[in-house]
Amino acid sequence: MTVVLISGRRAPHQDFEGDDWSSGANFKTCTDTSTGRCLCYASNGRIDLDGRQIRAAVRPRDTDGITLPQAKQAVESLTSTTLVIPPAWDWSDLLSHLRAKKGAVCQLWYAKIPREDRFQLRADFAHAVFISHYSPTAGMRVWDALDANTKHHGSWVAAHDIRAAMEELTRREGARSLFVGFVPLQPL
Repeated sequence: MTVVLISGRRAPHQDFEGDDWSSGANFKTCTDTSTGRCLCYASNGRIDLDGRQIRAAVRPRDTDGITLPQAKQAVESLTSTTLVIPPAWDWSDLLSHLRAKKGAVCQLWYAKIPREDRFQLRADFAHAVFISHYSPTAGMRVWDALDANTKHHGSWVAAHDIRAAMEELTRREGARSLFVGFVPLQPL
């Protein structure tokens, strides 16, 4: 498999949530899968957990989509690290974090992502992606759990589309901040 580096850090390979059917969640493991990509990125490839492994560690068992606090519980039960869930991040906080190439799991409303940047037609649902970093010229480097090509290392999506999708989920949920989590970067 090709090794892709982002400022010296290994970019994770793609993990397709469609292969997580054995968890019983049936295409509802996007947060699990995105959390696994975030762990892989933050650990420079030393911790590489599939969405199935994250889901299997969620207690109590859940066959629906999971929340970031559930992902945090699973990460802490499987590893010696954590998923930090900032209590009040807005777009500028996330952008600063991603400019520094620190990576984040981001929950969003999938229909707000343009069709050419989505991996399925039906999109009227909450979804999670891993974003490694932001580039002012290219946008956001996104690992979409619905991308079945496991040789991919993310794809570029316009930052304004990610923002619209994240803010739409925040609006629909009546929340005051974005739904974001990240694993603190470990040394290279």
